[in-house]
Parts: sequence; structure tokens; C-alpha cells
Amino acid sequence: MEWKNTSNQFGAMTRLFHWSMATAFIVCCLLAYYIIWFILPYGGKKDPMFMPLINLHWVLGIFVGVLVIPRLIWRIRNPQPPGIHITHLRIEHWMVHAAHWALYALMIIMPITGYIGTGRDTDFYLFTVPNFRDTAFFTWLCSVFGFTWQTFEPPVDVIHHFLGKTLVPLIVVLHIAAAFFHHYVNRDAVLSRMLGKPAPAAEGSSQH
Repeated sequence: MEWKNTSNQFGAMTRLFHWSMATAFIVCCLLAYYIIWFILPYGGKKDPMFMPLINLHWVLGIFVGVLVIPRLIWRIRNPQPPGIHITHLRIEHWMVHAAHWALYALMIIMPITGYIGTGRDTDFYLFTVPNFRDTAFFTWLCSVFGFTWQTFEPPVDVIHHFLGKTLVPLIVVLHIAAAFFHHYVNRDAVLSRMLGKPAPAAEGSSQH
């Protein structure tokens, strides 16, 4: 098993980062939408399913937030295989990269705003992550800037909810659509490479 990227496929570590974070991020979003659409309008926060689901949402969000920095470092240190996202149109090339880095930005911003706007501990079942309000860092922020939880939490919550209802679904859908476009329209090996399959000999030879 090749852990690093090679000239014709993504390495095992890149694929592990991609699929674990993609799964966690998408499930995290779906949980939020399910809570908003099917839990809060009916049983509200007193619904017996609310806390288990919202806690799982927090767990997955923290998981993504913790992994995104090492993933970025790994990406920088392990360049993509040649030919990824090549396009003859400058605007298309720019849009692909903009959407890709926007997704990385959201995987940083959403976990941060989610965590610092949460007033309850997150239960990982084997250990507990204390809520931001009870941390020494928040106490320091309050002493320096005069914050209170009542003034700090609402704007953070607004940012988190706004991005979660607008940019997050847009960027995720664009990312998935682009993967299928590459696979079924361009008929290149981008999706195959991320699934662990090497690029066809014809494509690999065209890069030399």
C-alpha cells in the first residue's frame, strides 16, 4: 500500500483523509438539517432524540475541525498526481480551485463557530470535550474585551447557521457534481484515483 501520492494515483493517506472527512462533514450537515426540519418544529429541544442527535452533530464537527489542519499540511507536502483538474478554460480552472479552497475554508470555519457557539459539553462517549464557555480562553476573552456569553454567542450562532444553510450545501453539491462531471463527461481518472484505482495507462502516458 502506497501512503503517499504517486504519479498516477492518490496515496492511501490522502484517500483516508478525504473519505473520512467527507463522510463526517456530510453526515454532520444532514443531522443538522434533520434536527431543524423534523425535531425542532415538533418536539423541540425536549424531544428525546434532540440531545443524542445534536451531540453526534457536535462530535462529527469537532472530528472534522481537528483533522482539517493535518489534511492541509499533508496536501501541501504531497502534491496531487499530474493531470488533476486540468482544463483548457481559464475561468473553469479558477472556479475549480476556488470551490475546492472554499470547501477547506468551510471545514475550518464551521467547526470553529459550531464549537465556540455551543454552551454544552460534547460527549465523545469515551471522553468529554468541555464547552467553550467554560474554558480559560473564553474567560480571558471576557476579561480583555468585556464579552459575556449573552453577547458573544448570538452573532457566532448566526454565522454558523447562515453558512450551514447557504454556502455549505452549495459548495458540497458543486463538489459532488464536479466529481461526477469529471467521471462521466470528461471521462478522466479523477474519481477513480480517489477510489484507489490508478489512472489508465493512456492518461498516465499523456503526462510525459
